[in-house]
Order: sequence, then C-alpha cells, then structure tokens
Amino acid sequence: MSDFSLVYQSLFPGNDNEHSDSEDISTYSVDCTNVQNSSSTASELINFTPPTTSTCSVTNDTTKRYSPYSTPTLTISAVSTSSNNHPKYGTYQPMDWTNETILQLLHTSNDGRYVLADSVSNKGRLSDDGQNTLTKLLINFLFQDKCKGTDFFFKKIAKLIVEVFPQEKERVYFIAAKTEGNHQTHAKGKLVERWKNVARRLRSIGAIEFYRKKSVPPLEKQSVFSDDLTLAKLWLQEEGLSADFKSVKEKWILTYDLRRSEILNSDTKLTLCDIFKSWPILKSPRGYELVCEDFNALYPLQKELFQNWNTFYEKWILVTDKLVNIRRTSIKDKIAKDLIKQLDNSQQSNWKVSIVLKLQLVPYLLPTKTLIRSSDPKSIKKNWKPSSGESAAAFITHIANISQLETDVAQRREKYLHIGSQIQPYIIVVGKDIFSIDETYIRVDNQLWNFSCPLKAFDSCFKAYFTFNCVYPRECYESWMFFQHHLYGLKTDYDLMTAVLSSINDQFI
Repeated sequence: MSDFSLVYQSLFPGNDNEHSDSEDISTYSVDCTNVQNSSSTASELINFTPPTTSTCSVTNDTTKRYSPYSTPTLTISAVSTSSNNHPKYGTYQPMDWTNETILQLLHTSNDGRYVLADSVSNKGRLSDDGQNTLTKLLINFLFQDKCKGTDFFFKKIAKLIVEVFPQEKERVYFIAAKTEGNHQTHAKGKLVERWKNVARRLRSIGAIEFYRKKSVPPLEKQSVFSDDLTLAKLWLQEEGLSADFKSVKEKWILTYDLRRSEILNSDTKLTLCDIFKSWPILKSPRGYELVCEDFNALYPLQKELFQNWNTFYEKWILVTDKLVNIRRTSIKDKIAKDLIKQLDNSQQSNWKVSIVLKLQLVPYLLPTKTLIRSSDPKSIKKNWKPSSGESAAAFITHIANISQLETDVAQRREKYLHIGSQIQPYIIVVGKDIFSIDETYIRVDNQLWNFSCPLKAFDSCFKAYFTFNCVYPRECYESWMFFQHHLYGLKTDYDLMTAVLSSINDQFI
C-alpha cells in the first residue's frame, strides 16, 4: 500500500465497527511525513475512492459533510485558540492547516476533483486552470476559517500545496514582500491575488473593513554638473538637428549623466513629453540610435552579450520558440489559436512574418489576470480588467495603413485618461494583412521611428523603457518582463513577479 493510501485510510476509515457513521472526522490525525515523502503518483490521488461507509459519506445529518462554499462545520485540524505575539502582526492566531486540510478539500469538492484530474492529465503538474481552481478552493476555505489573510498564511499554504503536488513551485502561489533601500515590493502570487480580488468584492459591500497607510516618498538630492555639459546640451538643442550625426553622437554620449539625472529626479517628475522637449534631438529620424546609446551606457554588458545582430536573432528564436511550446496548450482565445496556426505555417518560409506573429502572440501566452486600479483618484474609471486583445494592443498594434494611426492614438489617449494613465512606448506594424507588412514603427511620446525589421523595432522599444525610465503598461507587463529576464538577462530591484511569470521562470531553468 502506498504512503498516500495510508494517508487516505486514516482520513477515510473503512467498515470498522468501532466507528459510527456520525463520528466527526476531526477526531482522526495523519502523520504529514507520509505526504512529504510520498512516491505516489497523481493518478493514485484521483483514483482513491473513500469507502461507502466512511465518516465522510452523506448521512442523515447532512451538516457532517464539508462544503467549501458554506460555513464549515467540519474541521480537520482544530484551530488553536492560543494567541502569539509577533513584532509585525502583534497578537494573531496561527493557522493550523496541514496536508490533511488540502487533501480533504480536494476529495470533498467538485473543484478539488477537477484539480486532481488536471494533475493526472498533466503528469503531476497543474495547468493554469488547475492552479487557479486550486487557489480559488483554498482561498474560499481560508475566508471561512480566518477573518484576515497574512503572509504567514499564504506562505504556509504554498508549502502545503507543494507537499501535496511535488511538481508545483511555491513561488507560483506566494512571493514574499521585500524591501531594498527605499524601494519596497508587495507580496505576489496566485494566493495573494485571489485573496485581494475576493477581499475587494467584500469591501465594496461593506462586509469587511479596510485601512491603508499613506507613505511619503523620499527626496532625492539635486546633482550639480559642469558648464561643459550644459553647453553640450545647449548645442544639441540648437544645432543638433542640422549637424552631422557623428558630432551629435559625441555630444550625446558626453551629456549622459546630465540627462540621466534629469530623468531620475523625483522633484521634476519629467514625463516623456518633457524629456523630448528638453532633448529635441530625439525627434530626428535616428533618435532611436541615441536611445540605444543610453541603454548601452546604463548596461554596458549588453553590448558585449550581443556583439552582432545574428547572436541576438538566434537567442530570440530560442527563447520565443520555447515559450510557445510551453504555453501552447494553455491558449483558449480564438485569436491566439489563429496566430498559433499561422505561426506554425510560416516558421520556415518567412522570417519577418514569424517575428510579427510571435510579437502578437506573446501577450496571449502571458496574460494579465489582475484588476488594474486607477492611479488617479479623480479618474472616471476606478478599476479596469483588460481583455486579451487590449493587452496585445498595448504591446504591438497592426494597422492597414499609417493614416489609421491618428485614430488609434486618439482612442488610446481617451481610454488612458479615464484610468489616470498615459500611453507608453509600443510597436506598430503597417500592412494590409499580417503576411504583407510594409513598415514597422515604434511610438515614443509623439515620436515615430521607422524600421525595416520588426525585431529591431522591438529591440529599440524595449531599450526606450530603460532609457526614459518608463513603467511597462500593466496590461502587457508580463510580456515585457518576460523578454527582460529571458532575452536580455536583466533583473532590477523594481521587477514585480506575478504568478504567470513565476511559472514560466520555473520552466526556463
């Protein structure tokens, strides 16, 4: 008999005369080491059938049966009534969930049975749907068991999930908050996101209270630069657009520190529009080359990593092909399925079409699943849940001709105005259809830069985010962050890991 069978035998006793049908299941206990050290497969979990006379079977007293969507009268592990003092949370009740809790929920709810079946069909791993269903099941039960979710609880639940499903990763379900210097990241993961979504609904009807602390951002010191740098900037402003590009490039490199200080100065809070006014040379047709120069100054190792374009292109193919293979089975959107079919047919025949299809497909492979809250308290639309199409359009947009761009920009500007946001750099491909792309652009502020190669447009757009210290649009955040980590190999203190990114990172190791 396997270890998991031993677990379930203790959870669901057989036809022993010493146990009556009305006996509470909370009287039984399980050695959790059996689950941790188990070599059983996922199929053993789903194929296990509790005996018909077990204490979990339906009896005349229906309140004995656990329902994950009602107030639980069945407690697997009695919750401790003792309180502990913690420096951060003060007095709190520790959560006494064990492996038994997870296993019981899996076998006594339809959501749980779905998760077990999903694990079997994926050879021990859980698909996105399986992970989300498991998260929903556990968070629903946590709301019944506790009035408040804390990092302690989420961390413990994530550990228990991995004990029951050894091929899962803790960081998919919970990533602890961290503080580095003046920068702080909040806790992330499927458990945290699910908890926030449910708590938000409860707060909206006054079911729970919510208090938020206001933080004051630290001030940065103003840097002082020499007159030579100021004169070089003045030359770029007045003569740069008519001078030869070699001289422009020299002055541009010379003024890097001055420009970087302006962009990062929290007192001035320069927008993209402000930066282009302060450095009008960026409006030249070769302004994107200056953007790349600043990126190379910021990350000098990148220039050594990709010494020639072929090296970059080869890594692009490797990284994107692997992503498509990993996420192919998770696609449900009809547009994404069509893109996959077109990609499969064009991989060997047309490299340019293949690049464009992959750029369009990535936001569908790495969808944004969280509700986006408006950053402007005066905005009309307080919350926004972007569709897959909106996420893809924020990353790359396809238009039939360039005259349609003005309409597209106007619609974006109005949409972002309602949620208190701004248009960030994005890619534009122009052509009557995906197989006849004539031109590729990137739009940064009101500036359009033209490229003959869509991959070079993508590369310059990515570097613009770092050069101008822009934030990735939330609706396609996962797409840009994926390329940042796996194509460029860059990690910063400001990176926020979501559940889908954590899952991908695990499979790219």
